[in-house]
Amino acid sequence: MRVLGAGMSVAIPLLIGYVVGNMKIGTFGSFGAFAFISYQPLPLKKLGLRIAKAGAAILVALYVGMIATLLPWTIPIVIGLVSLCGFLTVRILHIPNPGAFFVIMVCIMGTGTTVAFKDMFTTVGYASIGVAAAILVALLVGFINQNFFHIPTYDVTATKQELFLESIENDSILLLSSVHHAAIIFFSAYISQSLGFGNAYWITISCAAVLQGRNLGMVFNRNIQRIIGGFIGLLIGGFFLSLHLPTIQVVCLIILLNILVEYCMVRNYGLANFFTNPQALLLSNLSKAQFTLDLVQFRLAGLVIGSLIGLLGALVITYAIKLYDKEAQLIKYKNN
Repeated sequence: MRVLGAGMSVAIPLLIGYVVGNMKIGTFGSFGAFAFISYQPLPLKKLGLRIAKAGAAILVALYVGMIATLLPWTIPIVIGLVSLCGFLTVRILHIPNPGAFFVIMVCIMGTGTTVAFKDMFTTVGYASIGVAAAILVALLVGFINQNFFHIPTYDVTATKQELFLESIENDSILLLSSVHHAAIIFFSAYISQSLGFGNAYWITISCAAVLQGRNLGMVFNRNIQRIIGGFIGLLIGGFFLSLHLPTIQVVCLIILLNILVEYCMVRNYGLANFFTNPQALLLSNLSKAQFTLDLVQFRLAGLVIGSLIGLLGALVITYAIKLYDKEAQLIKYKNN
């Protein structure tokens, strides 16, 4: 049901955009629909509130990202600050994966848009259609799971204040780890701007995706899987684009790809990248036509460079945390 729900959440804004003849609704609405990925087996009221909060964070991130394009030199700073806020929030509130990834990703995508200032609120309005769809579909999926499949729910009883105090007392590397992760994403955003080729934001997205790994071994594995799976996915996406399919067929293909991504992501990260890249290429091409070869070339370069930056950043983070732990143990030994 969750897999089908992910497809339905994206389908609603895409089909609305197709019917009214404005595929910007479909593209940006799909960004808002990513809020559904925060679905958890919670009581319906708390589930709806959870998806709404995730959606609100996505809308704010999109708007902040688009505002940053007015002063391009602020783009790495804005992405870094959004990443820092996201990492801290996820650590403090114990939010499970994908955590803040989609909020950070949408902010990065916002920095890659060419929306005029007067149209930015309208664009956020398009994304809010996807958020509304995500909330409705999540409630529907939750209702079916709880009443027909009798899937048990869990409830978080700790308050935000209690979670915050617990993190301050017990998570000694909370700030250090969050700052380091945000700094690596800031660096990748700076590098992506400096290279000066089209759609450079794909470097930053790849870096953020690789850093989702819980430890260095997982980051390394995700790095390899993302590059290999991404390369195959780009070949598939390039093939789809070369077919010049009618819009309705592209919409149906994006919905199918989103279902496959949600199904594969928790089973095989490399396989999921077979579908994420074609989906991204088709979404990018819906509201702004570009040359197929350019899209594939830019994304492949961004995928490799961003993944390698993420891996190097993870090595630095791991080494820094080891130094911190040694220093903390030394201070504790001296005190005793």
